[in-house]
Formats: sequence, C-alpha cells, structure tokens
Amino acid sequence: MAKIKEQINYGDRPERMDPRLERKLASPESLYAQNPAMKKGAQDVQRLVSSRFGKVADKLKQVTGIEDISSQQVQGMVYQEMMRKLPAIMRIEAAHREELEDLAKEASLEETEVPEDWFEIEARLNRDGIDTSDFRYQEEKPEKKEKPEMPEIPSFDVEDLTDEEILELEKHKRNIINAIVQGAAKKGHYIFQKPDVKARLDAINPSLYRDYLGIMAINDFMYFSMEQMIEMMSQSGQGVAGKVKLKDNDDEEESGDDEGGESSNTKIIADGMIFPILCHEIIKGIEEAKGRYGLPQDPEMAQRVMGQTDLLSNEPMQLRIGPEIVEKIRFALPDEMYSESNKGLINWFHTVLYQIPAEEFLELIGLAISEDESKVRKATSKFKEIMREAQQLKTEYDDYKQSNDDEEMSDFLGSLGPGDSDDDDEDDGLDDFFSGLGISRPK
Repeated sequence: MAKIKEQINYGDRPERMDPRLERKLASPESLYAQNPAMKKGAQDVQRLVSSRFGKVADKLKQVTGIEDISSQQVQGMVYQEMMRKLPAIMRIEAAHREELEDLAKEASLEETEVPEDWFEIEARLNRDGIDTSDFRYQEEKPEKKEKPEMPEIPSFDVEDLTDEEILELEKHKRNIINAIVQGAAKKGHYIFQKPDVKARLDAINPSLYRDYLGIMAINDFMYFSMEQMIEMMSQSGQGVAGKVKLKDNDDEEESGDDEGGESSNTKIIADGMIFPILCHEIIKGIEEAKGRYGLPQDPEMAQRVMGQTDLLSNEPMQLRIGPEIVEKIRFALPDEMYSESNKGLINWFHTVLYQIPAEEFLELIGLAISEDESKVRKATSKFKEIMREAQQLKTEYDDYKQSNDDEEMSDFLGSLGPGDSDDDDEDDGLDDFFSGLGISRPK
C-alpha cells in the first residue's frame, strides 16, 4: 500500500481515498489505465483522479468549515447531517416542482449554450422514483457468428486492423467520450451557484442554496471515500438518485399524428431526486446526444461498442476522472473559443471532435491531457483546425435558420433522418450535423 500511496499525489493534505479505490487506480488492468489516451497507463489515471480528489476535499472543507475531514468519524458525521436535510429539501421542492423543473431546463440550456430548438427536454423532479430496470449492469457479449474457413492471406498494410482490433479502439474512444460527458455534466450539480439561478432559488426558500451546497459537496467526497457503497450502488442501481434517457419522438409509441410540431425529434427525459441532480441529468443528456457522433457508423458495431462500455458500473470512475479530462481539454483549447462572439461554438466543436477516427481521437486526447507542455501545444494546434471547421458549420446553420420563418424552421427541425446524400459537397458537413441531432434539412 505504501507504494500505491507514493504514486498518488496527496501533497500535504491529510485526507485519503478509500484503500479499495487506491488499489483500483494503481491497477494496470483498470478501465482507463488500458486506454491509449493514457500514455502512462495507471500513472496518468492516478494523476488525474488524485487532482480531482484534492479539489473535492477542498470544496467539502470550505462548505463545512471543518479544516480536517480525514477521519471516518468526521466524514460520517457530515454525511449524516447532510442526509437529514433531504426530507426538508424535498418538501420545499414539491411545492414548487414545475417552477424548479422549468428553471432546471433554462439553466442547463444556458450553461451548455445549446439552442432551445435542438432538443425537446422533459425534466422530472422527484416525480415517480428512478426506474433502474433498463440500466445496463454487465457487458453484452454478442454471439460469435461462424464464418467459413478461408486461407489466411498475409497483409502488408500496417493500417489493416481486424474487426476485434477496431472494436477495441472504438470502445476506448467511447470510454473517453463517456468520461467527457460525465465531466461536462458535473457542473450541473453546482449550477445553483450561478447568481441568477441562486436568486430564483432564494425567492422560493433561502435554505435551498445552503443545503444543496452541503449535500453535493459530501456526495462528491463519497465517490472517493466510500468505495464499497459506490460499488454496491453501481452494481445494483440501489440508491441511484438520477437518470437520463434519450428518445426519438418517431418511435412507434410516440408517433401519433404530429407533423413536425415538436421542436426536435430527439427527446431528453431527465429524472432527478433534487434540483441539482436534475440539472446534472439534463446536461448529461445534452452531452450524450452530442456523444452519439463518436459512435461507429455501422449500426451493429455501434451497438457492440455501447453494449460493452455504457455500463452503470463504469460511471463512478467517469465521474472521478471526467472533470479533470474536461478541464485539461478546456485549457488546451484556443482562447478565442470562449469569446462572446463564439458563444455556443463548443457544441459544434464537440460534434466535429467526436467524429475523428478512434486512433487519431485517442492520440489527440492523450496530447491534451499530457503533463508535457509541448504536447499540449500540439493538441491546441489541432483544436484550432477543428474549431475552424466548427465555425463554418455554425455559420451555415445560423445563416440557414435566419433565412427561414418559424413554420419552415419547425418543419426543418421536426423530421428525423439522415441528410440528403445528393446535397452539394459544401453542405455535407451540416447535413451530418443535423442527422446526428435527429434533424434533417427539408427537401
């Protein structure tokens, strides 16, 4: 254990992660240690997760005013105190449920800078409990199809990969995208700290802000200090407080007679026990919708990838490492990405980034999260290229939207399907974008 602790950088802080988690982080066989984006394997995983742990511990100390939270007794006391506040929070929220659901949608769209007409969002604040029956708990292992034996022909192409090698690369890519999704969605847990959101919460009840802060801070800390409980929750679904599901509105059960009346055929259904969790799930749904761009174009391969990566048991590690990956990418992005004139561009950037082939994508992320500044500069250079492509797509979209009235835009956003393959070459990128959102151009 001493060797493991030496590899995890705790600095001079007394707090420590659960020994079970320390062992997982040190394992070369862990989920992200095997990922090609982690050039140093478990060492990179430990570096990123321990950095995140330090921030989480500091946040809890700031919120509680307790300088030393290293003892399990103190942690247990804080946890019990925060959990006792839940019934009162839920009673307050129940009396303002619809108002808070609307606020969650507004705040999440503002935070992500996503246009309102991209998705239909259904926000449900502690409505019917969390249905965990459709969670994926174990990897799906498709039956191997028997193929007729063929004489093996040696390949002299070093780029020639087998289906299984392609699958492995796509799984690694998907795992990184899932971590980015979770990392980006994490800010939803603290969206109530934004001044305009806080003001509206204070108008309902001033105690909400203080209690949300305490509950979310101890919740974050639990993911590093109570590994046995986290494992139990991720393997059984018991205790899960939030859920999001993407749905296509043209599914049979929702087809009806609507002819483009909805703003988008992609529906995000988010459930949360309390307001911060609901915001997290909405943002996660938005990020997951963009994450579909990273899946293989072959539907069978895409299903195999999701069947082996999109597991509830993978989410705890994604919540631990994802915020750090997102932060590393953010620092590697060109400064102009965050200028006022480029508001909303990050969403177009993600859709272009995720479409990069798996091997190249993993190499790029590896550069962005590196400790080597020269490698980060290489990532920034590539990000500038992606940003230019994203700007072109966004400009085309804005121009098209501006040139159509509300009725035409409703039709434009209302149908699901791929773009017209006969469109001009300069429109191909925009059609791909619309298709990924569940949007197609009018013919």
